[in-house]
Amino acid sequence: MTWSDEPYPKNPDPPKVVLPRTLNPPKIKKGFYSGQDVTAMKRGIARAGLWPWQPDEWDDGYSDTFAGVTSSGEGPVHSGVKGFQRANGIDQTGILGVNTFEALRTSLVPDGLQNEGQPLFDSVALGLLESYQKAGSANVPDLGPVWSGGKSILDQDLTHITGGLPDYPAFDDCFYAGKAVIAPERLEITGQSSASPGDAFYATGDSKLRYWFGHLTSSPANGQWFNKGQTLSYVLEQYQGGGSHVHVGIDARDLIGKPLEAHSDYSHGAKPIGQQLEEALG
Repeated sequence: MTWSDEPYPKNPDPPKVVLPRTLNPPKIKKGFYSGQDVTAMKRGIARAGLWPWQPDEWDDGYSDTFAGVTSSGEGPVHSGVKGFQRANGIDQTGILGVNTFEALRTSLVPDGLQNEGQPLFDSVALGLLESYQKAGSANVPDLGPVWSGGKSILDQDLTHITGGLPDYPAFDDCFYAGKAVIAPERLEITGQSSASPGDAFYATGDSKLRYWFGHLTSSPANGQWFNKGQTLSYVLEQYQGGGSHVHVGIDARDLIGKPLEAHSDYSHGAKPIGQQLEEALG
C-alpha cells in the first residue's frame, strides 16, 4: 500500500459501537494500556493496511510503535494509528480518541487490499469491543494468560494452596519445560522466594492482585516492571510434583477483601477466578 490523499471509503451502515476509553501512547502519557479493546483497534488498523496482519503475534498492549510514536519499520504498513490519522486528516498524535475511533468505525477497507469494501472493524473486533465493555462494567480486571497459548487467569479455577502461604490459593499451568511465563497484567516484582525445585518470586499487578510464581529458571529483580504479555521467566525442567509447570498463587484480599475460593486437593471444580471477581466487584 502507498500513501493516498483520498479518504477511506465510508460505510453506509456502520456498526453501533462506542469508544471504550481513550488510548494514549506510553511515551506521551505515563502508563500502559492493555486489553481486548486494544486488540480490536489493531485489527481495524491492520485491515486498513497500516499495521502488519499478524494476529497470532500481537499482544493486547497499546505500545508506542503501534501508536506510531516510535517506528517499527518503514512505510505505511508500519505507521499504525498515526498513519491512519494522516490518511483521514486527523491530527497525528498517536492518541486513539473519539475522532480516530469514529473514523475506524465508519470506514471500509480500501480497494486493493484484502477484504476490500468490508468494514475496518470485522466481527472479531466487534466481539472484542463488546466483551471488553461488559468486563469493564463489572470492574473485573482484564487478565491474560501466564503463557502464550494458555487461557486467561479469569478462566482458571484454583486447585490447591501455596505451601506456607494460605492466602495464595493456586493453579498449575504451562506444563512445558523452557516455555516462557508471561505477565497476565502490568505488574511489579515485589519479592524473592524459592520453590524447591526452582526459583520463585512475588509480584503485584495494577489490579491490586498479588502473585506468587514458582518452579521457574530464574527470578526478575525486585522493583522491575513488566507490561502485560512480557516474559517474566521460564518453566524449569524438573520431575517433582507433576513435573515441569508454573505454579501461580493469587492473593486477592487487597482487591476484594477476602481470599479467593479454592480446592485444597489439586482437584478442579472451584468457581473460576473471573466469576469470583465479578461476584465480589459487580
